[in-house]
Amino acid sequence: MVNTGLLILTNATKVSKILPVIKKHVLKTLYIQYFPERNLLLSGNYKPRWQGPKYAQTISRIYSIASSHSPSLDVRVLLSGIKNPSTPIINTKKPVEMVIFDQTYTNNDAVSFIQDYLANTCMGCSFITCDEKAVGKNEDDITPVDDLLYKNVVLGGTFDRLHNGHKILLSRAVLKCTQKLTVGVTDTNMLLSKILWELIEPTEKRIERVKEFLEDIDPSLAYDIVSINDMYGPTKDDPSFEMIVVSEETVRGGDKINEVRVKKGLNKLAMDVIRLEADPHYQEHEEEKLSSSNYRMRLLGTRLKDPVIKDKPLKPYIIGLTGGIASGKSSVGEKLKNLGAALVNCDKIAHDLYAPGKLCFNIIVENFGNNVLNQDGFIDRKALGKIVFNDKAQLEKLNSLVWPAILDQAKTEIDELYKEGYEIIVMEAAVLIQAGWLSVCHEIWTCIIPKEEAIKRVMERNGLTESEAKSRVEAQPSNTEQINSANVVVSTMWSHSVTQKQIQKAWDLLKTYLARYSSS
Repeated sequence: MVNTGLLILTNATKVSKILPVIKKHVLKTLYIQYFPERNLLLSGNYKPRWQGPKYAQTISRIYSIASSHSPSLDVRVLLSGIKNPSTPIINTKKPVEMVIFDQTYTNNDAVSFIQDYLANTCMGCSFITCDEKAVGKNEDDITPVDDLLYKNVVLGGTFDRLHNGHKILLSRAVLKCTQKLTVGVTDTNMLLSKILWELIEPTEKRIERVKEFLEDIDPSLAYDIVSINDMYGPTKDDPSFEMIVVSEETVRGGDKINEVRVKKGLNKLAMDVIRLEADPHYQEHEEEKLSSSNYRMRLLGTRLKDPVIKDKPLKPYIIGLTGGIASGKSSVGEKLKNLGAALVNCDKIAHDLYAPGKLCFNIIVENFGNNVLNQDGFIDRKALGKIVFNDKAQLEKLNSLVWPAILDQAKTEIDELYKEGYEIIVMEAAVLIQAGWLSVCHEIWTCIIPKEEAIKRVMERNGLTESEAKSRVEAQPSNTEQINSANVVVSTMWSHSVTQKQIQKAWDLLKTYLARYSSS
């Protein structure tokens, strides 16, 4: 296997047959240089029948097929050779390790082509031939496309986890542009309505990835990649823009931009509308289109980062399970227990330690008085909650009194469970981060749900008013803070079966990690 390959494609209808073969050879990045109907062995000026925009539908189709056959490959269709066919040299940012031809050539011809036309190859660059039969008609021949070109083109989007849907949108803009392409990348305040927005990559990283991709597929254009805090970005002021590229679901946004421009006396932008591509791998709880939301949902249950073990003994291996109130920690803990882990529930420990005569009971009564006791002489946790969740100083006081006792008991239970033969032990604790218990664990799993859902669940479960529930939710670390400390993130927003799949995935990956770490 090589990390980077280059497919020399002369017939786009072969892609669906070639990609399954290529994924057996190429691991990470696949460049595709499309030379419509070109005989690579003939010298002289090569001139395709049409200009770049005429091939837009074919480019989209290539990315769509790649999503079906090779979703893990970073596919990049190079556009310089289509836009400027007189430029023979193929430039790529990453050095090419293997070239794949869709026609059969002699060894000498293939080697000569690689030496003469590839600007960036690894030493010992190899080649293979996938001379598959064409499937169906070439879409270049049957799809009418507007071939007008524009000096300055603009588009916008979130561009999280840059995927093939984004690449179609960006490629269309590149094909229509002759000088400068401006891309607006949505910043934080525009992301809050997105599914699992807390998992969206930082703006700087998204900008960097868009820029790197664009410079790779066509280095001839000038690119201006900017963060935007509203739907208009620079389009509301820049008189140089001539065309905007939008998707089917953002046409209304394009119309609003034009309304603002016309009011300001600016030219109305021509609009190129891109069809949404279906996600061939979508699940019942996901979106049917290719979307960043689906990619974020598929991150649930994966290892976002490896734990830092340092000098900790691997046995017992302790998973710190945390998350906000009503996020579904307990159900996740039970699922892990069913998979073979032992479970230490710190909330249950706290509940036991609050019983009359126990350590925490005496401490709480001494510091908060008899008003927190019910008629039976037990601590009324609802009454205590009204005190501490409405007064930060009182909450910090309670925590400093009871957290050490809870942790001591949790450690005792962990030791006992290990002696019983359990090697993976889950320590479930809502306060894991606030209490500073991260260092006790080998890795952290966190459960997240949207804030609005958490408030709704707390109201239903605890019989609280909306303001009371909101106070409790906001007293805890935000989802973003939870994720920053997590190795694995799960969400109970969907059905039990969806949650179970996340947990099973995370459990399987953990077992693989431990087996690999133990043998290293």
